[in-house]
Amino acid sequence: MSDRPTDDLERRLEALPREAWDRPVPPPAPWPPEQPWRVRAPGFSLRPLTAALAAAALIALGVAGGVLVSGGEDSPDTVASGTTVALAPLGDADPTAAGEATLTEGETGEAVVEVSGLAPSGDSDFYELWLIGEDGELVSLGSFRVPGSGEAKLRVPVPVDPSRFSFVDVSLEPDDGDPGHSSDSVLRGPTT
Repeated sequence: MSDRPTDDLERRLEALPREAWDRPVPPPAPWPPEQPWRVRAPGFSLRPLTAALAAAALIALGVAGGVLVSGGEDSPDTVASGTTVALAPLGDADPTAAGEATLTEGETGEAVVEVSGLAPSGDSDFYELWLIGEDGELVSLGSFRVPGSGEAKLRVPVPVDPSRFSFVDVSLEPDDGDPGHSSDSVLRGPTT
């Protein structure tokens, strides 16, 4: 017996032939390399120009199909014809503030509004778009914020017939959770 357990292991390793210490050489790869995932159909080859034309045709078909499915609706920057209302400044608003609202009727009624010259929205306030009736009826169409430029554009659905209302109004609203009109109108225009 040896003094150390590793002595026996050392003797056995020294007794191994030199070939045991050489790394085995892998067999040569078949040429051309086999790719089991690649299947070639006899006589079929897709050339780059053909592939590019096919891709362009598919994109064109997709766009045409999208237009047909959507009914060819206007793009977000297109304003449908309707009643256009000029909005003039009121109250404490900058006298150079202005706006324009285009109202459309029907099932897809909407308001497209552009404003300029308004004070930027703060952390605790925002602007709100309203329809006001002759009898004081109010319908909120949506709220929005005005960036540092003082300009904003919004498109909102109009759930009621806008011809029933006398004014389009933009108010400055405090962020206080009260859904009612603040009585602080900054822009307003008659619908007729």
